[in-house]
Amino acid sequence: MSSETRSNFKWCIENDFQVYIKLTEFSGHCRIAIRKGGISTKGRSSIYCKKTTLTTYSTETLGSVLYKSQAKAFEKLPLVYKYLKETYEK
Repeated sequence: MSSETRSNFKWCIENDFQVYIKLTEFSGHCRIAIRKGGISTKGRSSIYCKKTTLTTYSTETLGSVLYKSQAKAFEKLPLVYKYLKETYEK
């Protein structure tokens, strides 16, 4: 992993972006998924904190590209990290 990829990956985590590969049902293909708020919600759609009495929500967005294998999708993850950082960095 290059230092730029590592930096982009770290930025995604610090800014609550969970990026992962999701298998599509029944086809064996996969897509790259991005969940904004995914770190805070531990990968779920929402999580309730009893201590603060707040519910935190996250949203999942599936990529439009369908990959034939997880390995091919995995190769594209550094580009997704870079895209997220360039798009949402303030």
